[in-house]
Amino acid sequence: MTLSAKNFEEISEQDLIAQITAGVPEGILVDYKRDMYGGNDAGVREFLKDTSSFANTAGGHLIIGMDESGGIPTVFAPMTGNADQTLRRLESLARDGLEPRILGLRIRAVPVSGGYVIVLRIPKSFNPPHRVSARNTNRIYGRNSAGVYEYSVEELRVVFTASASAFDRIRAFRAERLAKIDAGDAIAPLMKEKGRLILHLVPLSAFGVGSQIDLTRIFAVQDELRPIDSMGRSSRINFDGFCNFYSGDRGCWSYTQLFRKGIIEAVKVRVVIELEGRVLAVPTLDLDKWIFDVLPGYLTALQKLDVPPPIVLMITLQGVRGARLGVGRAWTTYEDPPMIDRSALELPEIMIENYGTPVDYQRAARPAFDALWNTGGYAKSKHFDETGAWKPPSRVFR
Repeated sequence: MTLSAKNFEEISEQDLIAQITAGVPEGILVDYKRDMYGGNDAGVREFLKDTSSFANTAGGHLIIGMDESGGIPTVFAPMTGNADQTLRRLESLARDGLEPRILGLRIRAVPVSGGYVIVLRIPKSFNPPHRVSARNTNRIYGRNSAGVYEYSVEELRVVFTASASAFDRIRAFRAERLAKIDAGDAIAPLMKEKGRLILHLVPLSAFGVGSQIDLTRIFAVQDELRPIDSMGRSSRINFDGFCNFYSGDRGCWSYTQLFRKGIIEAVKVRVVIELEGRVLAVPTLDLDKWIFDVLPGYLTALQKLDVPPPIVLMITLQGVRGARLGVGRAWTTYEDPPMIDRSALELPEIMIENYGTPVDYQRAARPAFDALWNTGGYAKSKHFDETGAWKPPSRVFR
């Protein structure tokens, strides 16, 4: 098994020994360094050059503490001392010395006999090019089979074009999936209920060459992929990947589909309710809860499957024209909020730059919820505190 196919947190001494035994050569996807990069200007520039060249090309692994001969790994040259301090130094250099910052960069110390080896997993960037800006440097690098080189003007034009097309492809994927669901061609036959909530989590890596989920690993994370607002589930491998679905006698209430490329699609019906027999409303507090109950689990599943961030979160409401925003009971007594004037609300795309905590995801997603509340005439959602954390009222709107 190559390092790329290995769960990053599970890379061990035996995996690194396998690199040596197999004689995996340096090239576009891997580089070996015997010694740690120095703290002087030359050492810092060299580290940033190597790191950015992977992100600007195809991604890969930088292994520090492994000797090589002619590009072939031969033996460990383990480091000793405070591993955490070394990791913090490298993370700081990568964060402050590259523009823009590389999203999804991962670094860890792998214990080996005599000390430790530092392994960096650098994703192929979908926001390139990354420029080395530290220590009076202003250069952009790529990689080929011979190693690191500085990009030409023509190559930079290609890189900028590729960066823009990645987001175009994400938007095209969203539009295609929404059209299929609206036309009744969802992953599972959905019940005919008022309104649909649709979540898409799209890793930028999904549009890279060879990016595929190992389906044999799916069942270890299936509990994290539960359908929205479900009390149970059925599971199956399907042509597109893997699906958990929650069904009744008349069809499917909700499902979660994990596509082979690492994309998650979660759909729930009945997000518009009838209030007091006369008003159609989208219950905002319930909607928040439906999303935040499952979002951390979905992202944990992707993390366990070693899908690199960044990940684009997209929230859509279908079939909501004519409904009002349910934000409390007071408006039924005094003044009705405006009706939603379109069938589908495609809330703004949210970039999740790194895996984190549920509160991190709440803060990241807030702009989408603010946009939803704009439809009711509010400047922002009232369910978040001043720090951006989700702090809804205790009384659930129904």
